[in-house]
Amino acid sequence: MRIALTHAYCWPEVRRGGERLLHELGASLARLGHDVTILSSARRPGRSREQGVRVLRLPQPPGSGLRQEVRFGWEVAAPLLAGRYDAVHSLGVSDASASVRAARLHRRRRTVFTNLGNPDREYYSRRPDVGPEFASERTAARRIWSQHLRVVDGVDVYGCLSAYAAAKLESGFGRRPTITPGGVDLDRFAPARARSSHPTLLYSGALAEPRKGVDTLLEALDTLAGKEPALRLLLSGPGDVAPLLARASPRARERVDVLPLGPPDMASVYASAWATVLPSVHEAFGLSLLESLACGTPVVGVDHASLPELVRPGAGALARPGDAVSLADACLAALDLARDADTVDRCRAVAEPYDWDRSVAPALVRLYASDT
Repeated sequence: MRIALTHAYCWPEVRRGGERLLHELGASLARLGHDVTILSSARRPGRSREQGVRVLRLPQPPGSGLRQEVRFGWEVAAPLLAGRYDAVHSLGVSDASASVRAARLHRRRRTVFTNLGNPDREYYSRRPDVGPEFASERTAARRIWSQHLRVVDGVDVYGCLSAYAAAKLESGFGRRPTITPGGVDLDRFAPARARSSHPTLLYSGALAEPRKGVDTLLEALDTLAGKEPALRLLLSGPGDVAPLLARASPRARERVDVLPLGPPDMASVYASAWATVLPSVHEAFGLSLLESLACGTPVVGVDHASLPELVRPGAGALARPGDAVSLADACLAALDLARDADTVDRCRAVAEPYDWDRSVAPALVRLYASDT
């Protein structure tokens, strides 16, 4: 099949789960024998071939945030109209809206949209992330809202990353959801021969975003230090964590190592850690937890949104959102799991249904090929 994947942002300029999904899905589809094109944007536009995928990076639209995404939708419309694709899979609202319009001239083309967040109707209608001082952002938010309604009505497949997100779509918009989750390469993300010699927690994600709960994790670390004196916490991800560290206790700060933002071999980091912690709310999926599980490393999440779908008994522990004491208890439970040799197999079993080449990409190909 000839497949196009669209997203306003590309790896490695933007280092988030969505950009990872864009390129890893493309590579998996190419390994399965399909002709794949990624349509994205970048500060340095150009064409390349990466992991068997044709990558077209359009000039990055001016502005930022929602305005940039809306303008990318305008820019990607022309290649979508000109391209002879059997299926177009979009990861943003504006490019999905452009895809739906372009498909009117390509009647046999399948249009697929995966919402990288939670399709919460109240959130879309008022966009709480747009401050009142930014009139242009409010205009872009209104346009995103109208485009999302067009996508809900017109896209062939509306995908959600988790059952939690799918329920939000059905209850808020009355659209039948399809779960199109993220994936993991089980061959690359694999257990190590041994974990780190000292108890180690890992957090991988945005460091300064409040909903991610890094402040709660640092507070829990102070409690944990009294029970696991040799404990270390590794922080990996974009953003400035210095203000949070400045407010943390000295006992917590001295146990933190901030990994450089670059191309580290995260598989080895996950595999050497004793547990991966994601104390985040409103998560639509939780990619760091999935990759940790693939490496045989137990996980800690909070009992909110999609995270309970990945944090299973015997492979992890759940905490109450925003509760440092509960989070410390869950981390202790996960550290105990790391001391159990059977935990590796239990973690891998949770991750197996998400393998890119064996499960996720073939399921998507069936969606691309379906005419129902």
